[in-house]
Amino acid sequence: MANNGLDGPGEIDYIIEDEKKNRSRFNLHWWYVIFLFCVISLIVCLLQLFLPPPFGVWMSSEEVEAIGVSPGCENGLDHCICPRETICAPNTLSIVFLAIARSSVYFDYPLYMMMFLSKAHNLNDICRRTILRELIDFGDMHKLHKLFGIVIGIETMSHSFFHMMRWGLNGDMSLLWRTSTGITGLLAAVLIPFIVLPMAVPFLKKKVRYEVRKGLHYLSIIWAVALLFHAPTKIPFLIGIPALVYAVDYVLGYFWRNNLIENVFFERYGENGVALHFKNPLAWGEKPKTSYVYIMCPWISKYQWHAFTMFPEPQKENHTMLCIGASGDWTKELYDRIKAPCYRQIYVIGPFKSQFADTAVTTSNAIAVASGIGITPTLSLVLNYAGKKRINVVWMCRDPGLVEYILHKVDIGAITRNSFVFIYYTGTRELALPKHLPVNTFIFKSRPDLENTISGIVNAIHSGEGLPEEMYSNQKKIAEVPFRKRMMIAMSRVTQIYDADEMFGHAVKETERAAKKMKEADLESGIRNNECPEDQVSLLGLDAMISKFLGVIGEYSRNDIEDVFLIIDRDATGYIDRSDFDAFLRMVTSSCEKSSELVSCMDAALASSSPNKSVSGLSRQNSVFGDSTTKEYMSKLMNESDDSGRRPLEDWSIFYCGGSRAIHKNLRDISKQYSIDLAVEKFDW
Repeated sequence: MANNGLDGPGEIDYIIEDEKKNRSRFNLHWWYVIFLFCVISLIVCLLQLFLPPPFGVWMSSEEVEAIGVSPGCENGLDHCICPRETICAPNTLSIVFLAIARSSVYFDYPLYMMMFLSKAHNLNDICRRTILRELIDFGDMHKLHKLFGIVIGIETMSHSFFHMMRWGLNGDMSLLWRTSTGITGLLAAVLIPFIVLPMAVPFLKKKVRYEVRKGLHYLSIIWAVALLFHAPTKIPFLIGIPALVYAVDYVLGYFWRNNLIENVFFERYGENGVALHFKNPLAWGEKPKTSYVYIMCPWISKYQWHAFTMFPEPQKENHTMLCIGASGDWTKELYDRIKAPCYRQIYVIGPFKSQFADTAVTTSNAIAVASGIGITPTLSLVLNYAGKKRINVVWMCRDPGLVEYILHKVDIGAITRNSFVFIYYTGTRELALPKHLPVNTFIFKSRPDLENTISGIVNAIHSGEGLPEEMYSNQKKIAEVPFRKRMMIAMSRVTQIYDADEMFGHAVKETERAAKKMKEADLESGIRNNECPEDQVSLLGLDAMISKFLGVIGEYSRNDIEDVFLIIDRDATGYIDRSDFDAFLRMVTSSCEKSSELVSCMDAALASSSPNKSVSGLSRQNSVFGDSTTKEYMSKLMNESDDSGRRPLEDWSIFYCGGSRAIHKNLRDISKQYSIDLAVEKFDW
């Protein structure tokens, strides 16, 4: 892949400054305006109910009697409401019930309209390329569809309940099956739980298959038709017109943007996913990079369409790849069908710009957090703005196949040269890493402390000390030196920060942890192994210690570690004791040949990565991995401002793509604490 990095620091400075001058931000969500229209509609409802004719239906007893629906107002009331049979409230309690029922549906009228318009994908995709994107965040449409659907579901049940209470109170329950208003209202009330609950309740989303939930959701078509005949006025226009726009948008998109791709290459990318590779249809032209498509595999189901994020094929121009994790019934069947790499046909609708395509452009610095398969839209985002913005990547993943596939297929170093890439691998199998891992990419076998990580990134970039491109340069020089020399020089520097007790103690703990895991595995298989010697270190323990304390020494393999271990393990027992370890440290600190340039690079790298320690000559002010110091630095930035009153953190944003509620909540808390914008793309349908 071509290197899309910036040509030099001057260019990125110009871009950042230019965007600071021209960028506009809104503190309020644009869709609050929709709720304002809901309130206006509610006020209109109340005025209509309690104003006299011809403006309203607040009628005198004589006017009610003249209509012929009721003999007049009851309970001594001079005025009541009874313009027609289905809306007759001759007494106080029925007037209250009618007001509640009517108010709930009037409040929902703008939401009804947005329910259909929010899913007009083709119309929204066109509008988001116009000036309207400055007023409306079209990336919010799915979130709004879900939110408005829940509100409509609650208020539809409320509307039906209070109407039936009023009819029962007045002895008119037969209206429920004698009138079109009653029949259609009852049908809508019965359908709404099946439409809303499976898509909104987390428990049901886990228990009910997506295909079933999606099928039930299409009952909304019957629900909409029922509402068109529910009342003689207003609803046919308020619901009919948006529903017609949605229907036309769907039909035109289904045929206009639907492409048959006959030669799609399928391959498994690991133990839990499938990758698709295909040449872009001619109709796509110059497509946006941060996009998603709907695909249908006729050899699995002719009726199921599923959305997946696109990513430009790294090794072929004008080609696209999709990574699909086996998480549901359809995706698991896809995985089972692809027993060997093969070519098959699919249908594709799209592409449509994703939420990230709109939000990312608002800031010049960003932190893109991904979990699992969420890395694909994240990398699309990074590629879209490579060389224009600093978009740092924090990826958490337990699928070794996906991590390996991305690192082998995507030139991450090329598109993130001015940013950090932190990969937190939480799986159990050892990764098969590429021979030349990008030097600005850091892999950890643990879960991150996101607040520490984010504050460390902001600290390093905003302070200008420990910038990614500087670390890139240092790491590149380090990586070009043979492993043993790198390790020895780094070890000699680390001993200035940590004492031997700390390093040896950590290695012992990791040895015991690895032995415990192996023992559990052996018990399951019926194998008995010898116990781990006390206060001794194994090959795995030494590997973990080097990874923890010398994480900046660059790429190395298990063979490299084994070579070092053989030097230390003088009696060839497979374990080293404290005396072996101390002898090794003395050898390292006294006999290694040091290159002044390499030592300088080691110092710079260690200063950015060594946790919780400080030593003369190694600045601890700017740890890119984050700690309490960087969090304090972030807190100070919140109270700073430039001459124009802008705060530094306003030029930062956080993005998250993945399905973890815990990560989403954590990022939301960080966003609120430091007043940094957060955008989320979950596809949690």
